[in-house]
Amino acid sequence: RAFSRFGLPGGAAGPLEQVDLAATAAEVAALYRLTGDGATVELEGETAVRLPARRDEFKEVLGNLVENARNAGATRVRIMFGPGSCRVVDDGAGVPADLLPRLFEPRFSSTTSGSGLGLAIVRRLVEGWGATVDLESEAGRGTVATIRWP
Repeated sequence: RAFSRFGLPGGAAGPLEQVDLAATAAEVAALYRLTGDGATVELEGETAVRLPARRDEFKEVLGNLVENARNAGATRVRIMFGPGSCRVVDDGAGVPADLLPRLFEPRFSSTTSGSGLGLAIVRRLVEGWGATVDLESEAGRGTVATIRWP
């Protein structure tokens, strides 16, 4: 599924809409609460943030970021909202500094599982909204993914 998703043409998803980020993130968090694996997904910050995106794509982006955090051993994942931004902060294993620049490359993975397309898809979707996504990480201390709208 990831390979076909990555191969879609840029404008195939339709027009942007004003997405209620907190309400959409609450749906994603509720799904992860059902896993019962001990990892918590929490929402923090402004709850009235509406920004241009595509609702299903935003859910996919959050799902990819939360799943990456869980795969890195995170026990706590916070989805945080502010003016023009959404951050996903985890307490997982983090990523060594030398691998950080390559994480958005298609088919690159810092783990042995997965297709290596999750973050490439995240970047492609986010840029399709006119936004940007950046990662900060420190091995042993977790990762922060920040999506910013202009």
